[in-house]
Amino acid sequence: MRSIKRDLEQQHNALTDSIKSLGATRDAERGREIVKDPFGAASMTHDEEVAAAVAEHRARQRKQVGLALEDIKAGRYGICRECHEPIAKSRLKVMPFATRCVACQAKLEGLGRAA
Repeated sequence: MRSIKRDLEQQHNALTDSIKSLGATRDAERGREIVKDPFGAASMTHDEEVAAAVAEHRARQRKQVGLALEDIKAGRYGICRECHEPIAKSRLKVMPFATRCVACQAKLEGLGRAA
């Protein structure tokens, strides 16, 4: 459990740093683009939209990791939020922020059976 917590903390920190650096990179790129090509606004807008989408995705991941860390503190980590059974260790190894077992996640996604 200790290594999972450490891994989650490292992942949370890495995501936080990545989100911050995306913002700083966008600001720096914006300044350079305007100087290089003042008419390249379309390309710059596209790049900003892609960067914003990446930042949003990483922010969602960071939130999931943060919730997993809260679950560890509360003693409910690795317990399915739906059926309250333990989540398989193999699932937690691949997705350490999972909050549902495979069967309950499949039901939630409308798959009808576990994948």
